[in-house]
Amino acid sequence: MSKVVLSLAMLFVSCYWNAVKVDVTANPTGSAEDIVINGHDLRKTVNCNGNNVVVDANDSVLTLKGECNEVQVNGSSNTITIDVVASILLNSADNTVRWKKAAKGDKPKVVNRSTGNKVEQVK
Repeated sequence: MSKVVLSLAMLFVSCYWNAVKVDVTANPTGSAEDIVINGHDLRKTVNCNGNNVVVDANDSVLTLKGECNEVQVNGSSNTITIDVVASILLNSADNTVRWKKAAKGDKPKVVNRSTGNKVEQVK
């Protein structure tokens, strides 16, 4: 019985760890690192440090601190607040992205490839 309980506990911890994992993987161009955020129903704050951010999460509330180069959103139904961003790429639906400051110019470059997304500046 104790082996079963221990096995279930280890399975739970493993699943939980993978659900809230934030991966840092090399960018294919080799010029910087991408920050990849995976999971569901996350509440996270991440420091960009000038990197690209890939959001593969769903139903999450994310705060991206510092300057982000490109923020690519592949998951849906997220609320993302960004301090400083150069470009925003929306590949999935029903996301709200709020940015405070553009890295260059008045506004970041925005590419919206889906429906129901909102992009707005906040003070």
